[in-house]
Amino acid sequence: MQRGLAAKSAVAVVAALALAACQASGGDGSEGTGHNRGTDSRASGTPTPKIRGVKAPERFSIERAIALPESAGAGNVAIAGVRNPLPIALRKGVAYIARPDGMEIASGYSRSDPVRITSEREPLTTLDRLGPTVGGNPARRPIITQHGGRTLVLSSLVARVPGSGTTKGHDALELMAVDADKTTKVWSVEIPLAEHDFGVDEGQSEVVGRNGDIVAVLAHGQLFGVDLGSHRKVWAAQGTYGEGAALAGSTLVALRRVDGFNPPLVGIDPATGKQKWIFDGITSSTVAAAGPDTVIASGYVRDAEDDGALLLDAATGKKVRQFPDDAPAFGKCTYDNLFTTVCMSFDGVAAYDPATGEQRWALPDKAGRRAAPNVTLVREGLVYGTTENGPVVLDATTGEDKEDRPGIAPYISDGYIGIALKKPDNTVTAYRVQD
Repeated sequence: MQRGLAAKSAVAVVAALALAACQASGGDGSEGTGHNRGTDSRASGTPTPKIRGVKAPERFSIERAIALPESAGAGNVAIAGVRNPLPIALRKGVAYIARPDGMEIASGYSRSDPVRITSEREPLTTLDRLGPTVGGNPARRPIITQHGGRTLVLSSLVARVPGSGTTKGHDALELMAVDADKTTKVWSVEIPLAEHDFGVDEGQSEVVGRNGDIVAVLAHGQLFGVDLGSHRKVWAAQGTYGEGAALAGSTLVALRRVDGFNPPLVGIDPATGKQKWIFDGITSSTVAAAGPDTVIASGYVRDAEDDGALLLDAATGKKVRQFPDDAPAFGKCTYDNLFTTVCMSFDGVAAYDPATGEQRWALPDKAGRRAAPNVTLVREGLVYGTTENGPVVLDATTGEDKEDRPGIAPYISDGYIGIALKKPDNTVTAYRVQD
């Protein structure tokens, strides 16, 4: 019975995927592919929705809302809103949700039962065991990438390998690859893990990013490289690392842990796992890609003897700019994938040139006429957020308002849907883009 239900769910989501692919390429979606055997919407007599994609959407329809599975917000959403990044990747209106015990796939464009992807071994924790604590979900957003003629969704988790006889059991990292179009796991890699560092969540794991055919994965404070072609671990970086490594250009920048602390930043070659450089000018607490070739690190700056943020060249580890200690660069920073890096702190927002760190604009303005939005997403030249007046969309390059009635302030978008919280219970919900 359970297998039959899963099969039906898979058909529904695959049908939505097929529809998205067909209509995104100019088709009307009236013909299903052979393996889909039609769509759920046709079987129920409901008209097939037309899927629209907009590269940089400024408006979303609040009339067409699809609630995502509980896993989309578990452990990350509180009464006040999203407190931690949602573990969701989007592709053509379909949500791929990482779970500590696998993955869940759900259409954000039409109602259908979600598809569950489970781990090969017993996971260290499950969604049901997370409890009510916000911040307790170790799952991190999957990455979506192309390889071997397939679109793959890559996610990771920590599982337990049982002992046998005199052999002790141990934890293992599982990197799973799911075919985005067929919603099935096509391969997985198991990597034994050493005892975790006391300062690292034992269930924490993350697919950091891809460079060439190598995917960098972090778990238990250990960094690994996995070859997408051979499905094998090809390197393990020496040392222990904090959560939050960033891939910029051809360098993996990570927080090296020493005696439970995060003193230096290190640059690692993602092809070999070997260290390229070390920078000890900052005791880093966070690092993020600031552009194609730069990263922003925040923490205790040794020269300033105070907290602050630095822009570094990812390839060499050299300091490009030191930001003022009260600059929003000390907060969370996101590259818009075009020309601008936007940073937000508790009392302001600022945009910077990703190559030089030069400030382009900041809010609130000095005249006190414009407020700083609570930023939810930076993407494709746009900044989404909220003020006391409601959701708003800004131009990332100039900081000017582009849309004051966008419908929602999405936390994630792929140009087909946006993900936001729906009142009154803060359900993680998908909204279609509006032309």
